[in-house]
Amino acid sequence: MVQITERATAELQRLLSDNFARPQQGVRLRLNQAGDLAMTIDVPHSGDSIIRRDNLPVLIVDGRLTTRLAQRVLDFPSTSGGGFTLRWRASSPNSTRDDPK
Repeated sequence: MVQITERATAELQRLLSDNFARPQQGVRLRLNQAGDLAMTIDVPHSGDSIIRRDNLPVLIVDGRLTTRLAQRVLDFPSTSGGGFTLRWRASSPNSTRDDPK
């Protein structure tokens, strides 16, 4: 499952508030028609992965992306010029995962 940083959580919650999202809605991470990652406000669907804060959905990951994003971290670094970033999760010292170069 994708992980999210506290900065990303705060920004997702701000987006939901600014867009008057209902309590059952969260920010959905999905593929658009061009095959690129996109974000929309939506409700969870069957097969989705949901990250909740205070028992409310914050991030909804489309079920088709769950495996692909399993080793990623969603962040909102203030130094990036304003936008979300999706980076690889840091490997643990005992990890046997090979990173492609």
